[in-house]
Amino acid sequence: MNALATLVATFLYTGFFPFAPATFATAVFLIVYWLVPGGQWLAHWAVLIVTVLVSIPAATRVERARGKDPGCVVIDEVVGIQVVLVGAEPTLAGVAAAFVLFRLFDIWKPYPIHRLQSLPGGWGVVADDGLAGVYARVVMAAASALTPALGRFLP
Repeated sequence: MNALATLVATFLYTGFFPFAPATFATAVFLIVYWLVPGGQWLAHWAVLIVTVLVSIPAATRVERARGKDPGCVVIDEVVGIQVVLVGAEPTLAGVAAAFVLFRLFDIWKPYPIHRLQSLPGGWGVVADDGLAGVYARVVMAAASALTPALGRFLP
């Protein structure tokens, strides 16, 4: 298996965390996003597009070696949380709410999120998390319109 594909698909090996690797990887992303000066660039449109473009082939390659949607592949969580945050101006409360909502939609997989997993290879791995991110973003946009303490999630 290609070392670069593993590095990307596991989001710098966070996917090998011994429990809840998807939640851990999402939390690591958000820590960098929030705490590192300038970290908000991680949720810029250009970065999201690049992440999607590299995540699908990387996830496909690791999936071929490890089986359908292996737990160590967490780059899809990065895509999903980027979708929630792209162009947003959240407060810390907004980041926390985005985290919880994204993880809930990703785990719950309401219609048609669960159906996207049947897409071939990395497409299925990444698409369901991308749509979970869209669902979380819609809820965050509505919530932030009603609760300014969450920041701005509307365009």
